[in-house]
Amino acid sequence: MTDTADLQLLERIWEARLAGDLGPLRDALAPDAQWFNVSEGEWDCHDRDTILRVMQANMGRGISGNMEDVAQFGSRVVVGFRPSGRAPSRRLDNGLIYLVVTVNGGAITELKACESRASAVAYAETGVRPGQASAPAPDPGVRAPEVAMQPPAQRVRNLVPFVNVADVARSIDFYAHLGFVVTSEFAPHDELIWAALQSEDAELMLNHSHDPIDASVLFYLYSDDLPALREQLIGAGIDAGDIVDGQPGPREEMKLVDPDGYVVMVAQIEENSQGER
Repeated sequence: MTDTADLQLLERIWEARLAGDLGPLRDALAPDAQWFNVSEGEWDCHDRDTILRVMQANMGRGISGNMEDVAQFGSRVVVGFRPSGRAPSRRLDNGLIYLVVTVNGGAITELKACESRASAVAYAETGVRPGQASAPAPDPGVRAPEVAMQPPAQRVRNLVPFVNVADVARSIDFYAHLGFVVTSEFAPHDELIWAALQSEDAELMLNHSHDPIDASVLFYLYSDDLPALREQLIGAGIDAGDIVDGQPGPREEMKLVDPDGYVVMVAQIEENSQGER
């Protein structure tokens, strides 16, 4: 099956590279993209920045070429290009150098140099590199669904947890340590039975209940500085859990338990590839 978008992406990258522009390649490479040589070893590249440095060095040495043979096998694309400029040090197949490019969700995740078209096609079809017994197991990490869901014309927004608590005032005091402030409350006959709280974009409603509390709801919050928040909570006498690895979710998260037994998970806000939060 041919994905026209993948082929167009590679064509744009190749044309830009011939013009000395690695910008489109930089934009398309996944941060953890890898580049394996024909004979794999310590010289292989295991991240986007290293790949770009090697590409830039190759351009500086005059290594270039025109793409002449392209064949797609699912997410892998076999690319054969005829080198120009400085003579390559590797063997050619009918005058072409072959490379297999893996594209997932519009991002290049792997480059694999191959000694011939036959070996490139074999790798593109199986995903098995020389020396491997079988194809690598699929990455179980978090990823976008294969079929994107389209929301209906009318949809909800601003989900606010509404929870039953034994003592509204006591819960207000607990969540105040996380930055929540009361924005509105309901206290007929001077009995506080409901309150709305907010901390920036996070919202919470507390409701007094005479029934036993079933703390089956888990709250997920985010912090700009999780270690500092943990120190603040411990200083206030709150039993804050250790900061642990939350993968496949956030790399750093911390568990709290509020007065009614509700679990509160707080995660470190992570920067994206552009440095934004």
